[in-house]
Amino acid sequence: MKFARTWAMPNSKTFDIKPIALFVQSYLKDSKVSVDPFSGNKRLATYTNDLNPNTIAEEHTDALSFLNALADKGVKADLIILDPPYSARQISECYSSFGLKTSMQDTQIGHMFKQVRDAANRIASDNAVVLSFGWNTVGMGINRGYAQIEIMLCAHGGAHNDTICLAERKIQKRREV
Repeated sequence: MKFARTWAMPNSKTFDIKPIALFVQSYLKDSKVSVDPFSGNKRLATYTNDLNPNTIAEEHTDALSFLNALADKGVKADLIILDPPYSARQISECYSSFGLKTSMQDTQIGHMFKQVRDAANRIASDNAVVLSFGWNTVGMGINRGYAQIEIMLCAHGGAHNDTICLAERKIQKRREV
């Protein structure tokens, strides 16, 4: 597994941070079909979605519905980019930025992330790569049949949390647990 640590100024737009943008580009260059359910104003992937209707994403629905719709259409992706809001506070700020109210259920991020990962796994082709961004390395995990292939920490200085960039490759079908 490859491991690196870099430094860059923080930015709420993850892929505007140069080392993170380079990390993503290194995987996009070999991708034929890519999916980004939290794309914001980036059109890096083949299929893009963002809950905020004021973004340039192709679709504007919640990530779970977007991924399930792709699975229902038979889409198979060799690259999936998961850059959701990292905390309940970020979810609340995201929703309020375009006029949505945040419920307690909306901020139950552990449950939501599991559902999104399960739905992403449905569209992942054999040997697909999933890029996950956040403050931990939970990612897709071995129980879904993924192996970590790269971790990059992007430090931002001061009291800012590092952004953790995780790349995992699908190595087998999901284990029954």
